Amino acid sequence: MNTMETQERLVAQKLATKSVNVKMSKTFYTSDLHFAHKNIVKFTDRGLVTTQEGHDDWLKDLWNSQVGENDTVIHLGDFSFRWKLEELVALTSSLNGRKVMILGNHDDEQTMRNLLDYTKSGVCAVKHYMRLSLSECREQKYKAELFHFPIASWRDQAHGSWHLHGHSHGNYADADKGKILDVGLDSAYKILGEHRFFTEDDIIDHMNARQFTRGTITGR
Repeated sequence: MNTMETQERLVAQKLATKSVNVKMSKTFYTSDLHFAHKNIVKFTDRGLVTTQEGHDDWLKDLWNSQVGENDTVIHLGDFSFRWKLEELVALTSSLNGRKVMILGNHDDEQTMRNLLDYTKSGVCAVKHYMRLSLSECREQKYKAELFHFPIASWRDQAHGSWHLHGHSHGNYADADKGKILDVGLDSAYKILGEHRFFTEDDIIDHMNARQFTRGTITGR
């Protein structure tokens, strides 16, 4: 084997390794974990699998059992009722992966933004609203609008864009109307049958099974 062939082989091996690493990295979606909320177990179905006293540890185990160090979690609001910066740094540092935080009504915006100064927290973005494309290694890409609260009309809705939200704990009354999905932990239990984070595949499969209706959409 000549020098040129050897170099080409090494390049191919590096590209193959990079491809494997990319495939291993996943994006998860969840919302409304409510760390340190004293009554969340009583208000949800979480009491079927944990106690109020063990709730936070249960959430950490759930997170780290599904999310790897190279993965990303997009959390759509109401992350924690613990608002002291040092406590949130310790909490986020104990959870695997990069975190994109979309703000909810129970999140303190300034404290959440201060987490960006702590690399070990893994928090890489803090937003009110987010647009992205989901693909999960599929040829087609799916546009989605992310916001903590469910909204009636969103950008490109008339052209098939999806809306991902939280806040409702699986109880949004209009959840059956169009391409909208509560990706919160309690919604996952009702839709997927277990408390876990939504994968991109979960979301794509769920949305593709739903009927798209234009209804009375006014926005474009």
